[in-house]
Amino acid sequence: MYTKRAVAFTTLGILLAGLSANSHAEWDYQFTPYLWAANLDGTTAVAGQEVDFKADFGDLISFVDAGLAARFEAKSDSWGYFVDGFFIKLSGGNDRQVGAIDISIDQKIVEAGLSYSLSEQFDIIAGGRYQKIDEDLTLPVIGDLNGGDSWVDGFIGAVWQPVKTDKWSLRLRGDIGTGDSDSVWQVVVGGGYHFNKTWSALVNYRYLSTDFESDIFKWDVNQSGLGLGLGINW
Repeated sequence: MYTKRAVAFTTLGILLAGLSANSHAEWDYQFTPYLWAANLDGTTAVAGQEVDFKADFGDLISFVDAGLAARFEAKSDSWGYFVDGFFIKLSGGNDRQVGAIDISIDQKIVEAGLSYSLSEQFDIIAGGRYQKIDEDLTLPVIGDLNGGDSWVDGFIGAVWQPVKTDKWSLRLRGDIGTGDSDSVWQVVVGGGYHFNKTWSALVNYRYLSTDFESDIFKWDVNQSGLGLGLGINW
């Protein structure tokens, strides 16, 4: 585990050195508040008690107690960096199994990384992703259980942007990583319409797969769904 972390942080250190060398270049910035309508499909476990669940966002929307998500990205000709934060609090039940199973989930995902442009259309990226889950389960016979964990993974990936005009853009991102989790990978396909130099509307499809297990908690879950955002550019 520590070797994986060392590799991730060493990669980030090398990229940071390049970013510092590019500090006098002209930069473009974008801040995007967004909504990710994510479906959940997988297995979680608290105190050794596993629960399989599958829910579309349409089913989950009535269980959303709170949510917040935003992304900041900066880009020069060669280098760039980004920070993305996602938080959601869900509470609800699952009556599809035998007995009533209530699940409440607080999830936080924060990722940060750097990019380097190999061409006008193609970037490589590297960074780290922090995830934290807190859960409360109410199971038949057993009763109430609560627990959770947090973990950090490094990732590497690429971004391909085949379309970029004054009005339209198209983007494909993929990354894969590991660290505290056994594996984590993500694919994002999206596009944008730019009203002017300041405002843009963004839409994408995001798929995040995480396979994490510790002595006290398990989160082997796929999250996928549409994302909608409003970009502020300067």
